[in-house]
Amino acid sequence: MENLTETTLLSPKGTFPAQIVNILDPYRLVMNRGERNRIQVGRRVLIYGISEEEIIDPNTGESLGFLELVRGTGRIILVQDKISIIESDKKPDIDLNKLYYLIREYHLLQPRDLSELSYIPPLTPSGIEYLAKKELQSNRERELKSMIDKLGERLPFENPQVGDLVKPI
Repeated sequence: MENLTETTLLSPKGTFPAQIVNILDPYRLVMNRGERNRIQVGRRVLIYGISEEEIIDPNTGESLGFLELVRGTGRIILVQDKISIIESDKKPDIDLNKLYYLIREYHLLQPRDLSELSYIPPLTPSGIEYLAKKELQSNRERELKSMIDKLGERLPFENPQVGDLVKPI
């Protein structure tokens, strides 16, 4: 896992926050930073907008600032001279304990730690093939197949706008 302090220190002053300058599709955005700013493929970033309404403390009348409206997280997948493409890396919520139990029940898993399931499931190839070809009879089998299918899905950014901001995470 990346060291967050290192990531921040490797960015030249003024690199972040960057801005979204184009929306390719709901899953891919273009930001206005690239090789010239030492942006690298694989870097994780947070995309957010700033609320239009200032938040005021009702007791003191003091300005508390503006809300950061999170649009999602992503990874840099392509870097050009002055621009980069960010792809959403958000996954659907899955009950990993239940998935692990079902996978173990159907002997589709090499004995490993549950934490490995949060990114890529260590399923045996024969187990995946078995599930793909098998006519699923029980609700448990259908539920397992549905959960495994969701592991490969990505969710789109939430209402991204040109002008939204980008910062490393």
